[in-house]
Amino acid sequence: MASQFSDIKDDFTELRHFILNDLGIITNASEGGNYAAALLITTACEALGTLRYGKRDGGADFFKEYLMPGKWQPVVKSIYDALRNGLAHSFVTKVILQPANRPIDLGISWSKEVHFKYDPDRGTLFLNVRQLSKDLYQAFERYETELKSDAKLRDRYLVWRKKQRTCEVKNRTEKEAWKRLIV
Repeated sequence: MASQFSDIKDDFTELRHFILNDLGIITNASEGGNYAAALLITTACEALGTLRYGKRDGGADFFKEYLMPGKWQPVVKSIYDALRNGLAHSFVTKVILQPANRPIDLGISWSKEVHFKYDPDRGTLFLNVRQLSKDLYQAFERYETELKSDAKLRDRYLVWRKKQRTCEVKNRTEKEAWKRLIV
């Protein structure tokens, strides 16, 4: 396919703007928004991970490679699941069970707690949402640089962005309902 960066530039710029603009609105508030910001960040990782790695479950990979400190990367799957899926499906982080002798809570700190710092007294791994936000800004910059220099990444971006923008109606009953509604 051998696409050029100019083939994806407008779409990538729009994607970055939509995500980072909304994130800025949340994180520029004087307080609150921890969960909304963390959910937006992990959802962005899911979208970007799909584009970057060419698979629907690339969010944890993107989170690991672009947002996590190195020493925490071996446990990315449970952290990402507890964070992203907990917030997306219950608007609370999931407790990570059986990593050691006690469950691990994820604490989403606005500014008080140190990023990726485990507090053994509280059994809580803290993620600082403002640091995650800064990391996501840097991730966009890094990913853009990679896209500019790697034709395979650009081609993958084009293919997967098209897939992200479609929703196929597969249920026959729903197809018939659509036909009745739009005719």
